[in-house]
Amino acid sequence: MKTITISTENSETYSSISNFFIDYYMTEANGEFVKVYLYLVRLLNCNLDVTVAGIADHFNLTENDICRAIKYWISRDVLKLNYDGKGHLRGIVLLPLHAPILDMKVDTDAVSILKVSTENTHVEEESVPRPKLVPVAESKEQYKEYVAPSKPSFTKSDLENAMSDEDLSDIHYYIETLFEKPLTQSNCATVLYIYETLGFSCDLMEYLVDYCVEMKKTNFRYMEAVAVAWYKDGIKTRQDAKEQTALSKGIYRTVLKSLGIRRTTPTDTEMAFINTWSKDYGFGEDIIKTACDKAIMTQPNSANFNYVNAILESWHKNNVKTVEDIDKLDKAFVAKNAGRLGKTSNTNVSSFNNFKQTKLDNQLEEMEQLLLKEVNN
Repeated sequence: MKTITISTENSETYSSISNFFIDYYMTEANGEFVKVYLYLVRLLNCNLDVTVAGIADHFNLTENDICRAIKYWISRDVLKLNYDGKGHLRGIVLLPLHAPILDMKVDTDAVSILKVSTENTHVEEESVPRPKLVPVAESKEQYKEYVAPSKPSFTKSDLENAMSDEDLSDIHYYIETLFEKPLTQSNCATVLYIYETLGFSCDLMEYLVDYCVEMKKTNFRYMEAVAVAWYKDGIKTRQDAKEQTALSKGIYRTVLKSLGIRRTTPTDTEMAFINTWSKDYGFGEDIIKTACDKAIMTQPNSANFNYVNAILESWHKNNVKTVEDIDKLDKAFVAKNAGRLGKTSNTNVSSFNNFKQTKLDNQLEEMEQLLLKEVNN
């Protein structure tokens, strides 16, 4: 194929956006917050006087809307404020971004959905380091994880010899038919890895392809990631896979709907979070939905997976097993903090939701006032 060049006919300029922002931060943020961040990146190299009022006018928003967006990105370690020696606000600093999955405190099979082996020379994919496993405390049923074998570096000769297997040949035809594209050498290596190294039967291979098509993700990296996850879960038959996907798809839909996300399929990062909650923490759908509801009640405009994860992580550390345990935890928290709060608290508010007077929250409230008063002066 001939190469092509990309150029422009005018003096139009461009802003560089981190792929981490696109892959991780943008997916969970309010649309208005995303627009504000992108505009701040645009203003980074422009020699213009910047005010909150000016940003608000650009988007036809209020100044409070802009402050709210900046507060959100500060809380996500995307921005920070810069002050002079007298404590006057001087500017906004854009911080380097990173992949949130590296900060997860638990090792979960769900993380494997984000990992693709780099040992195959035909597939270029950055490997994600595997965090340390934190066992589930006193769970009734310990989740058993199998270690998936590494992906071999198949040669062209290996792939050609493998095609003498009629079953494998039929699988290739089935994939090409449903994915609606011919298989490349790299694709054939992925199929051979799943079929031969992971030991998937023809029936399980066909269901794997059906599943990917149903999820509208007909790419081989996703298919391989799902196959590795199934292997690590000990799935060996079509029925095993059907039972797990039926359960997973149900809870996925519940979480997305509870958080007001208008999608039927979670992203890989969202799937990793949900699988952590359900598998490693052992939480049922009722507890996970309760956490989502509490997140929405506390942060109706910016509730996201990180926030829900913090709630469920707190419950896991407190050995929560049922919704009744949550109620007991809430009441215990209210009773413990009644004197400090100086008033009777609502027993339906969780310990996580009551955590409002942190140093960061106080700083963010002060920041909003500083933005309105200092930047516009």
